[in-house]
Amino acid sequence: MDDALMEAFPINAPFTQTTAALDQCIGNLTGALLANTQPGVGLYDPVDEAPTPGDHYGQTAASLALAIQEGPDSGFWHRPLDAWEALPEDQRGHAPFNRFLLNVLAEYLEQSGASPGEVFHIRRLAQRCKLSRGYPSNNWTLLARLCELQEASGNARIRAHARLRGLFDRWVTPSGAFVDYPARPGIPERGATPTAYHHKALFVAVTAAELGESETWQPTIERLLKWSLHVWDGHGHVGGLGRSSHALFGDACLMASLILLGASQSQAQDTPPGRMLHSILQRLQEQTRPDGFIALNPADRKTPGTGWDTYMHLSVYNAWAAAIITWAKDRTTRADRAPVPTELRALEPSVTDKPHAVPFRVGAPGKAFFLISGCGQPPQAFSRSEVELRYAGGMPLHAAWQGLPLCPAPVRISRQALEANAALAGWTPVFEAQGILFGLTDFDSCEIKRGDRIVRISLSGHPRALVRPATSGLGPRALAALDWRLLGGALGRRAALRRPKLAHIRGHLEWTIHLDLPRIEQTLNLEHRGEPGIRYLNPGGHAVTGTATSECSFLAESGHTEQGQTPPPDAWLETPLPSATAGAIGRSRPPIELPLGQYHAELIVTWTALASQVTRQPDR
Repeated sequence: MDDALMEAFPINAPFTQTTAALDQCIGNLTGALLANTQPGVGLYDPVDEAPTPGDHYGQTAASLALAIQEGPDSGFWHRPLDAWEALPEDQRGHAPFNRFLLNVLAEYLEQSGASPGEVFHIRRLAQRCKLSRGYPSNNWTLLARLCELQEASGNARIRAHARLRGLFDRWVTPSGAFVDYPARPGIPERGATPTAYHHKALFVAVTAAELGESETWQPTIERLLKWSLHVWDGHGHVGGLGRSSHALFGDACLMASLILLGASQSQAQDTPPGRMLHSILQRLQEQTRPDGFIALNPADRKTPGTGWDTYMHLSVYNAWAAAIITWAKDRTTRADRAPVPTELRALEPSVTDKPHAVPFRVGAPGKAFFLISGCGQPPQAFSRSEVELRYAGGMPLHAAWQGLPLCPAPVRISRQALEANAALAGWTPVFEAQGILFGLTDFDSCEIKRGDRIVRISLSGHPRALVRPATSGLGPRALAALDWRLLGGALGRRAALRRPKLAHIRGHLEWTIHLDLPRIEQTLNLEHRGEPGIRYLNPGGHAVTGTATSECSFLAESGHTEQGQTPPPDAWLETPLPSATAGAIGRSRPPIELPLGQYHAELIVTWTALASQVTRQPDR
């Protein structure tokens, strides 16, 4: 077992703490669902101040959670289900989610001795949720195929297992990361691997193993779980890459998987998965709102709505979390269950320094811990009005010192906001050329060199377009309309894989990360061989959190500061960041016109109060 993981919190952390925290989490969630469920309305969303969106899966998830927690005879679980059933079928969306939850509800009711008529009715409702062969996001396809596995029997179930495992073989990289986009990635390591949907893939695999062939599923599950351990900081945060960063949805999928794998049992208290479960529960306690619902990410507890995507709703994700966590805990009590034969004590983080495979894991939970993105990934959206930076390479996705977050998760922001305040870009260098925004987000060269106390990461590449050009001309506009109405936006999504690059500018980034000191250094070299008129919008751009005081030293050959001096505080443009991480702050210097030829800049960020507590040793 990895000793670095074991220093995250005391070895003698009592098992009863995990048990009590899990019971409290379930009690808070289901209590909040119960308090916000009304006859004729079903589940109500206190943030939206309206019933939970009918085209999501909040009603069916709430029904499952309340049936298990309150008992199938309570009647409370009928309220959200009745409200969902009353909707016209063309207004019900998220078919794989609803079908999965209804299948689980039918099985639970059957096991609990409900009448055959009631069970048959639930299964019939599930069948009305029509499945497709494929979806824009691969995690949806996995869930749809899991629904088919739930419903299959005999030889059909054997084929369903094989079909689902075949998709995992296609979409799980050698390092264990799940590729959520595209469906045919070619080189899997270049696909988009958002952490939240990796955890969902893990949950699908673990649930499939609950439906038979558990030993056959074991290798896939262990590969996925090792990647989750890879992006865990040893404390309360897991990941930070891609959509739904640090969101309750992914936390719930990971927690339910860990519960089903035995991580909540007493014998697992000092294993890495057991400790990961304990640490997530501790963080979710801090995110619990006064009404019992859990804030959707760490930042949302203090600044409601921060770091949300438009598809995220408080009621939906809380109902999902309550449903699958409550179901997982209940299922572990079944006498006829055959759990996955996983040796949790032997599991360690996946270790690889391949630039396309995973974020580089640097450091250890007891001191400095960094997740640095490598070559970058194709974003799952390439908009004309929104800038997606959550998949960018060459930056810290998450950084912590002894569990205290130092660098926040990157963000998705509007083009208009970024043009007005480039400090919102965080660590990603952003340029404007002929009215188009470009970012140094993708790298074709990436190397890492590890020492005892210093890690250096070097990356080289060209800036890529951050927004799609506006459509002009009758032909392109007609094609865009056809894509939107008939092709479901497939052509637009493919454009994310072919984002134009700023070929006459090449950037080289070098990071120096100190393992025994809260300090990070970035060297940026730009070679500009094009025409004048390129604006560098955020010199010295970086992102920190307000939980720890930091100082910034910035030196550039274009003369922003004298050699060896630190800019005064008012020289920095500073703005709150809409990150999923609490207290996120973006900083940069004012925009400049990028000079022709060579541009060199050095940025050093030191967390001063933390650094003063450290006894410095010679670097190696």
